[in-house]
Amino acid sequence: MSLVIDGLWWRYPTFSEKSSGWVLRGIDLEIEPGECFGITGPSGAGKTTLCRTMLGAIPYSSRLTPEQLPQHFRGTISAAGEPVTARTPVTNRVGMVLQDPENQFLRMSLLHELGLGLQIQGLPTEEILQRAYESLCRVGLQQLWHGAAYLHPADLSGGQKQRVAIASFLSMRPQVLLLDEPTSDLDPPGKREVIETIARLRKDYQMTVVLVEQDPDILSTFCDRIALLNEGHIELIATPHDFYAERTLLERCGASVGELTSISWLTGYTYHARPPLTLEEGEIAFAGFVHAQAEQPEERSLHDAAPTETGKGSSFPRPDTAVSADTSRSHDMIKQEPIVTVADTWYSYEDGTVALQGVDLTLYRGEILALLGPNGSGKSTLAKILAGIYRPARGRVQVQGQDLASRKVRARLPASVGYVFQNPDHQLFRRKVSDEVEYGLINLGIEPVQRRKAVKAALEAVGLTRYANEDPLFLGKGQRQRLAVAAVLAMGPEIVIVDEPTTGQDYSMVRGIMSLLRDLHQQGKTILIITHDMSLVAEHCQRVVTFRAGKRVFTGTPAELFQDEETLNKADLRPPPAAALSARLRLKHPGTPFLLTVEQWVNALEAKKDE
Repeated sequence: MSLVIDGLWWRYPTFSEKSSGWVLRGIDLEIEPGECFGITGPSGAGKTTLCRTMLGAIPYSSRLTPEQLPQHFRGTISAAGEPVTARTPVTNRVGMVLQDPENQFLRMSLLHELGLGLQIQGLPTEEILQRAYESLCRVGLQQLWHGAAYLHPADLSGGQKQRVAIASFLSMRPQVLLLDEPTSDLDPPGKREVIETIARLRKDYQMTVVLVEQDPDILSTFCDRIALLNEGHIELIATPHDFYAERTLLERCGASVGELTSISWLTGYTYHARPPLTLEEGEIAFAGFVHAQAEQPEERSLHDAAPTETGKGSSFPRPDTAVSADTSRSHDMIKQEPIVTVADTWYSYEDGTVALQGVDLTLYRGEILALLGPNGSGKSTLAKILAGIYRPARGRVQVQGQDLASRKVRARLPASVGYVFQNPDHQLFRRKVSDEVEYGLINLGIEPVQRRKAVKAALEAVGLTRYANEDPLFLGKGQRQRLAVAAVLAMGPEIVIVDEPTTGQDYSMVRGIMSLLRDLHQQGKTILIITHDMSLVAEHCQRVVTFRAGKRVFTGTPAELFQDEETLNKADLRPPPAAALSARLRLKHPGTPFLLTVEQWVNALEAKKDE
């Protein structure tokens, strides 16, 4: 089914006499039947709003009178030649998976959530059960089927919730499926699995797919065309090959691009006069590096100075990044002072699910540690134990020498341990953005003048200054995530735990958040990052701990992890493209040094030019 948008303008109603700015400005767009059409762009560009207009939720759910409507909505939208109306969202022709899955759960059990849309369609019970089971299998959650009638969606992990939301729409087999960053909370294998599932359904049922996504690897692999949306206006529509060749425009708009594209832009090496988009193309584009570097001795990186609980070291060219520039001081401190110790720790949920099984972990003062693993592996559970939210069933957990078995110790933890939840809505409750950041500072007894300075600095750091007087409810999910980060980091805790801090963020916002964390690290703070972003791990983290099924399966440096294929497979992880390309070349040319990051690749290729 085709979608045609002609001259679309939209701005949200306000509660004041002053009109809000236009969120969408003159959108003209035609999406072909059966096409997978990607939409990307910076946070706040209007991507979610555009999807809601295609669904018909905008303007028809805004309760505008016929007299008010022209002041907020202009243009036309049609699906298969018929106008999109207020009835469109309740049909099975167009379905939309929201960015935050919790916002679309309506029933009390997984089974009823999967079958709700099918019940509305009036399908017989046997077909509802069959489709619900098939859709659950397609998103890799078949193991939940036997308890689906009793399992509440709220009891699932963040990634599982996202898959269930997708499955509930897949079961209805809509003609058009709108996906608003559907894989943002998923681990790398889960991302690929879900998108491949959608690609199969698209082929099997001639489904039209509109995919809003920040991940350039997913966009370039699965989309026929990609649109760049910036400040409510479409700047570019092109095939993936042509799209990522538009460096000037993409950089100006702050669009996210892949690591191979970045290497190509920064060095001038190309594949058929354009940036490479796959490892195969990258191997050809950057092949000259192999012969130039094969005879050169490998250098040791400052990453190697970080102690590991396995006692292993690693050899690879030294990264010229900010992380390695200041690690000598922090590594001396790391060797002397553990700040968190977890010993033989177990945790089970009320339904009997065992989340942690005898976990041992040490976090050293002044380091940046990444905690990795597939969805449901126990990462967030451990983080909540360290923040004093959960109490372990067994084992010993100490933070700054204090045993968390004591209720008094746990009550004092917020002053020294800052925890940013994976879902920002779990910790935002004030009615103004600036008040949200200031709340923790008030509890700490900070003077008003200092509070105002801290609030201003935190909002500037996460790009939310213009929203200081806004209600957090009116922010997008990515903006709310940045607000949660700002609220915690403004308090300057000694230990900062951030659970998926860059989920759904564009390139500039990722840089902003990581810059904020790096500033705290340079002040001697200790950072624990839970993430599925392997590029972030390679560029910013000194050590890595990986979980699988509630158990620790690896501890070491990023370089060690991304060269250890067995551990990567065991933990369901994939190396970032720069490291994956390097590992690929080393299989064919063992003398080639291992390059972990974009910057290391750029340095190596630039050195080749200077020969």
